[in-house]
Amino acid sequence: MTSRSLFHAALAAAAFSTATALPASAQEMKVGIVDMKRVFQEYFKTKDAEKKVNEDKSKAKKELDERSAKYRDLITKWNDIEKVLKDKLVNEELKAQKQKEAQEIISEARALERDMEEFRRRRESQLQEQVMRMRKGLLEDIKSRVEEKAKRDNYDLVFDKSGMSPSGVPFLLHSKDAVDFSTDVITELNKNAPPEEATPTTAEKPDKDKKAK
Repeated sequence: MTSRSLFHAALAAAAFSTATALPASAQEMKVGIVDMKRVFQEYFKTKDAEKKVNEDKSKAKKELDERSAKYRDLITKWNDIEKVLKDKLVNEELKAQKQKEAQEIISEARALERDMEEFRRRRESQLQEQVMRMRKGLLEDIKSRVEEKAKRDNYDLVFDKSGMSPSGVPFLLHSKDAVDFSTDVITELNKNAPPEEATPTTAEKPDKDKKAK
């Protein structure tokens, strides 16, 4: 699962404004620009959400694989029984016993087929809802930070430069004096991000040549 898939529905959203009325003169406007797609992708919580979704997808796949392995075992058993039933040297008593076993295996296999299909459908629906819920929460968080920034710095309008119209044309085609404060928003959002695991610098790495001497 990528941040692009989480952000997919947001690309069609209209540019939003933090002002309720336009200034008397267009020259008095203070216009800001935010690349919501970039902010979304670089927000540390987006990466956490992607990791969680991928873990849940892997778990679901593992559970489905276990069911598939059991189904394959049943098919193997059925094939072995079929060979016995086709063997002319096998007596009728044994054939009758094997036919009963074959019917039990067929019933179990059919039930497992239904279970696998229901499991697949249910987990796909759950994962889709999970992605939608996470994406909505992340976008609301980002939008809130953008609005705080706009109010604090007295922007009249803020446009999402990654926003696309239904026809696929960017909402923002040109803005002469607009300020792109995407980086500021990303910095603000990530200020409480957990520190990444430190990697040793060149100076910290052991000198193998000196140890060899």
